[in-house]
Amino acid sequence: MKLAALFFALTYLFASCVPKTPTSPPDAQLPAGYRGAPLPGASAPSLADLPWKTFYEDPVLQALIAKALTHNYNAQLAYAAVLAAAANVDITHANQLPQVGATVQAPFQATLGSKAASVPSFEFGPEGSIGASYTVDLFGKLKSATAASKAQLLASQEAYETVLWSLVAQVAGEYFELRELDSVLAISLSAITDREQSLRLVKLRVQYGESSLQDQLQAEQSLYEVTEEVPQIKQNIAQTEASLSVLLGDYPHAIERGRDLEHQIDMPALPATGLPSQLLARRPDVRQADATLVAADAQIDVARTLLLPSFTFGGSAGVGAEYSTGTFPNLPAVLASLAKVNNIFYGPTGLFALVPQLTQTIFAGGSLKAHVRLAEAQQREAVVQYLQTVQNGFTDVVNALAAYDGQRAFRVQQELYTAASIESTRLAKIRYSEGQASYLEVLDAETREYQAQVSTEQARLNERVAMVQLYLALGGGLTP
Repeated sequence: MKLAALFFALTYLFASCVPKTPTSPPDAQLPAGYRGAPLPGASAPSLADLPWKTFYEDPVLQALIAKALTHNYNAQLAYAAVLAAAANVDITHANQLPQVGATVQAPFQATLGSKAASVPSFEFGPEGSIGASYTVDLFGKLKSATAASKAQLLASQEAYETVLWSLVAQVAGEYFELRELDSVLAISLSAITDREQSLRLVKLRVQYGESSLQDQLQAEQSLYEVTEEVPQIKQNIAQTEASLSVLLGDYPHAIERGRDLEHQIDMPALPATGLPSQLLARRPDVRQADATLVAADAQIDVARTLLLPSFTFGGSAGVGAEYSTGTFPNLPAVLASLAKVNNIFYGPTGLFALVPQLTQTIFAGGSLKAHVRLAEAQQREAVVQYLQTVQNGFTDVVNALAAYDGQRAFRVQQELYTAASIESTRLAKIRYSEGQASYLEVLDAETREYQAQVSTEQARLNERVAMVQLYLALGGGLTP
């Protein structure tokens, strides 16, 4: 009894000497602001605080995003990984509980032909038993393994959130691109109508000798430079619809339209970004890296406890019987009365056993210490990946801010250029009709106007895509 008490005292003493690995993430030392100093209004609520249904106001786009979050195959795969991780938690947690099993067997044996004198004709021995074992988690190995699996489950959940988070931005970007192509197609069809009318007027002028055939050919060139663009635009629309359909988990099909591009999402001059420190709690990829680091910390604890003894307490109990019959030939004369054995029953018999077991690895070629070094190396890798993820998130915001500012300034200038191009075309047509300019001047003005209008739509798209990327970089778009 004293030896048992001494054993348990020493065991818990050893357990208290096993240091626990800290699980707090390292300090990423984020700057105070995204551009060297806090932006004006940085302390105000961030743009990312807006739910995606508030940020994306187009009802059609909202419906597309909602469908993608439910039916997208990448999202479904990520959710399946969450279910697998949850099952793994149950498996590792079950190792901390007693293991109980039951066995029922009924062996039957018949011996035919010549046999030894001691062998009966047949035997039937039913038996039932129940056993239990329990591994005493003296050093927290099982607890650490469960903690690691829970952290991996959290990492899987954050990976799932990361898929949904990026999926919202993908659907919005594809939808905006589709609306931009619709606008370009409308501009092209309008330009075709205008140039067909101009061509008819030029033909009349040629017919009455007021213009040359060269003017007519130039008018035809002006028309064809737009008509040749239409098939490519329609192809791009079909391909964008197919790409968006895949994001929705569907086969390619036509996509419903809502608001035009110009009326998609608010475009403030100075978006509210909040403080950089908010990224650590808002971005799911950062939270995923944090959970992965916690799991790596727990794996170090698991590896260290493999160096220490393990204690398992087991027991079993059972009951059985044996029934045999037969004839025993060739017995000595003294035992002739036992030559016939009919329906001999032995039992019931019972068994009860307790099996405490202490196991300590003495020599394993250094593999256990190597497991510790491996876990520590993987933990250092997780630390670097966490810091890198934070750095990438911070850089994403800086790049998105720069892109939004640049695209916004470009769009303003492009709209001014387009307005000037439209007025230039109007004046060129007046000058041509009055005989003050050649049709080449009209052709040049129309070409510049068409290109300016198309570039304006592209600028509006780029500005909105930059806003989508900024919203994403700040951690916006998550579904609660």
